[in-house]
Amino acid sequence: QMEATGFKFYDTDGTEKDCLQLLKDRGMNTIRLRVFVNPSNNKASGHCSKKETVVMAQRAKKMGMRVMIDFHYSDTWADPGKQAKPAAWANHTFPELLNDLYNHTFEVLDTLKTAGIIPEWVQVGNEIPGGMLWPDGSTKNWPQLAQLLNKGYEATKAVDKSMKVIVHIDQGNDNMRFRYFFDSATAYHVKYDVIGLSYYPFW
Repeated sequence: QMEATGFKFYDTDGTEKDCLQLLKDRGMNTIRLRVFVNPSNNKASGHCSKKETVVMAQRAKKMGMRVMIDFHYSDTWADPGKQAKPAAWANHTFPELLNDLYNHTFEVLDTLKTAGIIPEWVQVGNEIPGGMLWPDGSTKNWPQLAQLLNKGYEATKAVDKSMKVIVHIDQGNDNMRFRYFFDSATAYHVKYDVIGLSYYPFW
């Protein structure tokens, strides 16, 4: 996204370098790549298509980095304040949404695998303390949210069982937030391998 906008990256001595090389030189060993369904080319809220994700994942792999894929299940940023359905799914019934989520997850991961990349982790939804694909997958309807999350899990494992599935929420300092969410996930039989925790001390 930044490269498409014309950004260049420089080391402390002024030498221009590839951004991933700069990160690797300073000890980074894993890259997390977000995926939007049908993104625009907007320089702030676009990019992150399947095609761009595959290219960036290949660059990371060539540097010996591990890859995490972060599915937003939206055409743009999804976070605790907004979980908008992709425009192409907007009028779909809940059974159709389940198929949409499964097929999108499978297609992106299968394309990556065909390109020689098996991500270490797959994040099903981005910052979802209130659920995702609102209103159908809201935490006000845990039975449906659980089905959506499980479709993401099943699609991931259908591509490659070695990939670890992450369910991700934010405010990692808030124990009650995590207790409520993951106790609910357990009660509704959500399948996952790893708890994803974001914590932004500034906020």
